[in-house]
Amino acid sequence: MNRREFIRLSLKAAFVTATSGSLLTLATAFICTINRRDITLAGLPPAFDGFRIALLSDFHHSPWVSATYIRDVVQLTNGLQPDLIALTGDYIHRGKNWIPGCMAELAALRSKNGVVAVLGNHDHYENAATAMRDGLRQARIADLTNRGITLQRGGETLHIAGVGDYWREKQKLRRALEGSNRKESVVLLSHNPDYVERIRDDRVGLVLSGHTHGGQCVFPIIGAPILPSRYGQKYASGLCQGPVAKVFVTRGVGASFPPIRFGCPAEVALLTLRRKTTS
Repeated sequence: MNRREFIRLSLKAAFVTATSGSLLTLATAFICTINRRDITLAGLPPAFDGFRIALLSDFHHSPWVSATYIRDVVQLTNGLQPDLIALTGDYIHRGKNWIPGCMAELAALRSKNGVVAVLGNHDHYENAATAMRDGLRQARIADLTNRGITLQRGGETLHIAGVGDYWREKQKLRRALEGSNRKESVVLLSHNPDYVERIRDDRVGLVLSGHTHGGQCVFPIIGAPILPSRYGQKYASGLCQGPVAKVFVTRGVGASFPPIRFGCPAEVALLTLRRKTTS
């Protein structure tokens, strides 16, 4: 083999390797995993010990996140048979025309206590929020923006509440907590985890969030180079601690542009609430 042939074959091999790596990274953006996690809450009523919440966020239905993929995620979630399904926003990437397709798939979600939701910042772009709320209602998904519901089990209660998106709406936490029991932990939906830094009401025991996508691309040592958060890597993903409440940040189901993930797989988070006991 002469020098020219060697260089030609080397360049060809490098191109194939780079292309294969890029395609693999793109493909893994749409392989959804299950992230199982136990979360201990001091104020959790005994009857709700073991209560399971499936948390889904950041679908970003768009030209690169198909309805078929969302359908597969819905089937995956239903197979977990959760007690409650919580959706924390960014159902579409941008534009009202993507709402019907996404809502048609999410309408098939099933759990013992229904499906609850709040909106994300992308659901407001191009004045889509009103149409999105209509879509949630038609899909029989409870919009918990600045309000709450109370679940009952074994004569005890668990308050599930939500607030408006931190970037695009007002957050009316006092209204959302109306009817909650002072001695019991409230589970709060907030698309953006940065909002947890503003919470001072100790009734909130756990905040469920998305928004950051885990960074989408996470590298050894440096972590995620790009995160839409004022607090750096603190609320990238997983279980974090705010000033008052715990917050679980899911990596999300879909991907924003560019539609790639590296070291940060898409997920459905299955959270099992556990009661903190004193020894």
